[in-house]
Amino acid sequence: GASLAALIADKRDFAARVVAARRDVSFDAATEIVRTGVGKQLMDAIRSETAGLQAATAERLEADRSRDVARSLLLSVLAAICAVVAIVLLARLALVRRREAMRMSGLLDGVLANAPVGLGFLDRDLKIRHMNRALAVMSERGFGADLGAPIWAMLPNLADALGPKLAAALNEGLVTPDVPVAVPTPSAPGGVRRFSMSFYPLRGTSSDREPAIEGVGIVVLDETLRWIVEERMRRSEERFRSLIEASASIVWTATAEGSLHPRQASWTRFTGQDDAAYAGEGFLDVIHVEDRAHTAKAWQAAVSTLQPYETEHRLRRADGEFRHMAVRAVPILAEDGSLREWVGTHTDISERKAAEAAVEAARQAAEDANRAKSQFLANMSHELRTPLSAVIGYSEMLQEELEDLGEPALIADMKKIESNARHLLGLINDVLDLSKIEAERVEIYAEDFSVADVVAEVAATVEGLVAKKGNALDLTIADDVGTAHTDVTKLRQCLINLLSNAAKFTENGRVGLTVTRDADAVLRFAVSDTGIGMNEEQVGRLFERFTQADASTTRRFGGTGLGLSITRAFAGLLGGTVEVASVEGAGSTFTLTLPAQFAGPDAAPAQGEDGAVGNRILVIDDDPATRDLLARFLEKEGFAVSTAEDGRQGLERARALRPRAILLDVTMPRMDGWSVLRALRADPELGATPIVMVTVLDEQNLAFSLGATDYLHKPIEWGHLKAVTDRFRPGNAEGPILVVEDDPDARERVTTFLEREGFPVCSAEHGKLALEAVAREKPALVLLDLMMPEMDGFGFLRALRTRAEWRDIPVVVLTAKDITAEDRRRLAGQADRVISKGSMSLSDLAQEVRGLVGGPA
Repeated sequence: GASLAALIADKRDFAARVVAARRDVSFDAATEIVRTGVGKQLMDAIRSETAGLQAATAERLEADRSRDVARSLLLSVLAAICAVVAIVLLARLALVRRREAMRMSGLLDGVLANAPVGLGFLDRDLKIRHMNRALAVMSERGFGADLGAPIWAMLPNLADALGPKLAAALNEGLVTPDVPVAVPTPSAPGGVRRFSMSFYPLRGTSSDREPAIEGVGIVVLDETLRWIVEERMRRSEERFRSLIEASASIVWTATAEGSLHPRQASWTRFTGQDDAAYAGEGFLDVIHVEDRAHTAKAWQAAVSTLQPYETEHRLRRADGEFRHMAVRAVPILAEDGSLREWVGTHTDISERKAAEAAVEAARQAAEDANRAKSQFLANMSHELRTPLSAVIGYSEMLQEELEDLGEPALIADMKKIESNARHLLGLINDVLDLSKIEAERVEIYAEDFSVADVVAEVAATVEGLVAKKGNALDLTIADDVGTAHTDVTKLRQCLINLLSNAAKFTENGRVGLTVTRDADAVLRFAVSDTGIGMNEEQVGRLFERFTQADASTTRRFGGTGLGLSITRAFAGLLGGTVEVASVEGAGSTFTLTLPAQFAGPDAAPAQGEDGAVGNRILVIDDDPATRDLLARFLEKEGFAVSTAEDGRQGLERARALRPRAILLDVTMPRMDGWSVLRALRADPELGATPIVMVTVLDEQNLAFSLGATDYLHKPIEWGHLKAVTDRFRPGNAEGPILVVEDDPDARERVTTFLEREGFPVCSAEHGKLALEAVAREKPALVLLDLMMPEMDGFGFLRALRTRAEWRDIPVVVLTAKDITAEDRRRLAGQADRVISKGSMSLSDLAQEVRGLVGGPA
């Protein structure tokens, strides 16, 4: 390349110098230049370079030729490989297509074989070329037994009915769907099987590529069971219509929305209303105007909740007379659980109502007479007690004066006067007690007391009476009788009656009183004597009023026979019993059994328990010193206090008292504090009661997880205890009553009533708005619904209790929701009370509000 070009250029320059020297100088000058040998050297170099280039070119040409041969060989190999790959791919594709075709064919065969409907293919001669298993089963012939046979072999006697349909499909290409066919079959229910058959043409391709009909396809559905079910439904409907026609009740049906269906013959026959008159809410027009509101409300509630409907109202008959009706309806649900319709009845109960009214009138008359008798007895008792008290008082005074004057004979006379006056006073008291028992006006005043102390007082009272006939009194009191919570006055009266009775019928013997306490907190008072005893007949009528063992007993021992009947009545009121065991001539034993904790629903608050829910704190602790210290502190702070010495007693007392708050120890016998806490939180009535754990244990996390409201360590810091208990103190709190309710009618009703009662009230329709209202002005109390949009009651409570300054706001949950155990767990420690809507009147609700926050009386 470049070097050869340079040599050629030098040679050209050299030749040019030689020519120039020859031309311009002389031949010799030119010859001299040639003789230098430069030209020859340049030519030799050019020849050498040229030879090198030629050799290199030859080498490159040889290399290019070799590469071309290799490329050609490689291309040949690649072409061969591509050909092989193409052949393999084509073979693979063919194999895949074949397998797919086989799979699809197998799938089609599987579908045909397992299809729940009968499938068959006929050729142009109407011979069976294929049938699936379902069709073979329907025909009750062996699978494949009829292949190649005419269709009429499988369907004999149906040629006239089905022949035209098959011909239309074969010759005209027409599709004939859902042809009903009845085939006599002895093994079928009713001896007949019913099918629905469809026929359609099978098209193929002829030699000239035009579509041709090559046969007929058959689809068969066995509708025997459906037909039987429909037939039964038709018969059932006919029986139902006949029942409606024959029934003395009005039977009706209504839509899911609550409107009566048209053509209610029973309704029309009784009320005279036609379809148009009772459509929508028109049925209310024949209901007595005083009953319409509650009827409509109850019906709407049932429709919205899908609950059975039951009510009573007066319905106007076609002749204009109103008849009392008992109404019942039940929802009929579809298979998917949705409401399909209602079926209801109106049953005429006018005669029953008239009988009930007559009974009620008689009962009212009896009550009036009983009240008049009770009032008469009360007046007479008062009129008799007043002078008798004077007689007894003056007798005692005169005895003292006569003793000073030294007149023993007159003293004996005055004692007789006093004794008879006291006896007469006892009779009057018995009659008055009896009148109260008969009128069911006896009130129970339950209070806490020491059983041993009361029994000792009773023994001291009757000791003189027992000794009067030369008897000795044996008193046995078990060490574990402990305390009780019941009506101590009535218990004392029962024991005095039993002991007096034993002393009356015993002379120069022994009268015993044994007191024990069972493991299940039941007290037993056994009064025994060694007196005259009784036989079985006398025991059988022992507790009848104004009755003694027999007439001779009355003449010998006196008395009215009221004492034991009153004792049994009082025992029953206190939740106990009186039993007797007696042996004639050997004595008797009367056993009074009472629960240590009275839990009667009608108990009136005992003296000293006036604070009731709003101001009473229950202290549950097994340590007497701790109970005493806590009780003294709380009483000093103005609270009413009740105590319990173990967990089980604490539960009983909490259910009886329903205190404002509970102070609870953990380590106690019989039932520890954790068990009590769980039981209280699970109790529907006590689940929202504030509970403060007071213990030496460091288990705050466990306490709060179980629903404790607060936690105090022993030894108690009284300042901390005061801060905690002040949260439970009711009073005339400032701020309005906040009503949180999404139902505008309910919200307006509660708000209006409370305002009439003198309370300031504000309201909110859901939790978020309620929180905003609390932020604007702290309420004295919140009446809270649970089921609300935006934010429900649970969410509101969670948000409310996260703010320290709002934690002392009392919250009363007032809801129609069915409160579950989980709901109560979530409400534990958050709400002060949980009240079901409808369970409390508005007046009671206002009283509840007063108990929690004070306010206008």
